Amino acid sequence: MSQFEFRSVPRQHTAVVVVTTPTARISEAMGQAFGTVFAAVGRLGATPVGPAMCRYTAYTEESVTFEAGVPVAEPFPGDGDVVGSEIGGVEAAVAVHVGPYDTLAQTYGALTAWIESRGRRPGSVMWELYLNDPDTTPPDQLRTEIFWPAEEAS
Repeated sequence: MSQFEFRSVPRQHTAVVVVTTPTARISEAMGQAFGTVFAAVGRLGATPVGPAMCRYTAYTEESVTFEAGVPVAEPFPGDGDVVGSEIGGVEAAVAVHVGPYDTLAQTYGALTAWIESRGRRPGSVMWELYLNDPDTTPPDQLRTEIFWPAEEAS
């Protein structure tokens, strides 16, 4: 099981594609979005400064809206469907999930319980950094860093 911590996360510029898709098609939609983002980043000569990321802004059993992209050194000016955005600038609960993406829900559940046990509540938006390449890494060795802003419970 992951170790959890609260961390002050500095604001970071990103280049992203905003996607709304059926929940069952997240993986396919995310793969397409990353291809679009990396092509635009290359065309504009933007400098990636971290691994691929996904910021989830809305989630239901039926659909999900997310920003898929990459952290960049400077504000991204936009290129077609690829726009500039940001992550960070908050205190967040942080965990590293090790294993297949389809088991991320287990780490999210444990992280939720940990946040609440500290008198806080998870925010409505969270993001993930994908620390290794799923095309070359066995699923049981995939590492995903989860950032979930947490507010004081009222």
